Amino acid sequence: MIHASCHCGNVSIKMEYAPETLTSCNCSICNRLGALWSYYQLSEVKVECKNEPTKTYCQGDKYLNMHHCPICGCTTHYTPTEKNDQDRMAVNYRMVDLKLMENIPVQRFD
Repeated sequence: MIHASCHCGNVSIKMEYAPETLTSCNCSICNRLGALWSYYQLSEVKVECKNEPTKTYCQGDKYLNMHHCPICGCTTHYTPTEKNDQDRMAVNYRMVDLKLMENIPVQRFD
């Protein structure tokens, strides 16, 4: 089980397995966030919030809801919107212990 959390611990994310690769995207939002994305089916991820639910930001084409903790501000994951019928989400692997990222190759996405 892989565990991710925001800085303050309000948002906790659990995944059954580590990804084979991580993605570094240079789009306008991902570049500013500095996120490293790991991709999963919606059913493979459990997101829990202790005190406050995540806030979302939906940019550009309105296909993705970017979730962040309202307390510490960390962007933790993104989910598809109703406009996007994919069963895929991404977890910001920067929320995982650094040691768990060491041997996972990073792909650059332009």
